[in-house]
Amino acid sequence: MLTKLFLTFSLFGLTPLWANLRVVTTTEDLRSITQILGGEWVDVTSIAKGTQDPHFIEAKPSYLVAVSRADLLIAIGLELESGWLPLLIRGARQPKLMPGETGCLTVSEAITPLEIRSQADRSQGDVHPLGNPHFMADPERVFLVAELISKRLSQLDPSHTQIFSKNLTAFKKQLQEKITLWKKKLGPYKGTKVIGYHMTFNYLFKYFGFDVVGFLEPKPGIQPTAQHILSLVDTAKVQKVKLIVVESFFDPKPGQTLAERTKSKQVLIPAYVGGDEYSKTYFDWMNTVVNELEKNLK
Repeated sequence: MLTKLFLTFSLFGLTPLWANLRVVTTTEDLRSITQILGGEWVDVTSIAKGTQDPHFIEAKPSYLVAVSRADLLIAIGLELESGWLPLLIRGARQPKLMPGETGCLTVSEAITPLEIRSQADRSQGDVHPLGNPHFMADPERVFLVAELISKRLSQLDPSHTQIFSKNLTAFKKQLQEKITLWKKKLGPYKGTKVIGYHMTFNYLFKYFGFDVVGFLEPKPGIQPTAQHILSLVDTAKVQKVKLIVVESFFDPKPGQTLAERTKSKQVLIPAYVGGDEYSKTYFDWMNTVVNELEKNLK
């Protein structure tokens, strides 16, 4: 009987009632969390890989196909994907995936972002007037993101609301346990002076009490220059900078040059889930980030 029903749905191009929700996320961070919350009742794929900078993704035809078949599209927002996601949404020609519809979820709606700029223009670099979009590195904000995703999954598939709710409770419990461990590891280093590459880890630095005194980029999105690195040498020496933190998909040479001239340490860490072989889930990724910071501060 079930086989006949499935064939009937397939014949008329309909989705059987027991089919998994097809979810497309813009980043691996969102994919990992959505998979945990949805469990076996969702099929989740990510457009950007953890080894890629999500600011600059090419809108490939394969991505368009994936989006067009999705029941739910989940994005970070705050203009992180503004250079390519609107093209995919328009090309998919799926009304349910348009912003404001139930098939389109922007998780930045759940949080209060840092670094909102009331006035911004391109002379300031690749800035985000609505706020810094790299909030997934703040585990407290991830609680809110997970709640929003779980709510939307239940809205689209109410028959599994109880399962989604149970998975959310388990996720939040595990996250709280991890937060306790991460704070124990990095708590002794509160106040540490660091220099970043981009503004990717500003939320994480603030959460764990690190003091960011500069960036290798002279302006957001602008590659480091020799002159700018030279200017950071004095800053690093005066401020007694301990770490230069660089996302693993950026060129490590500018940071290494600065580290050698200031006797500080450069640490390369994955910017997102999937950024290295150890960061397969959100918890794996945060473990990697925290452990690398702790190891280089000991």
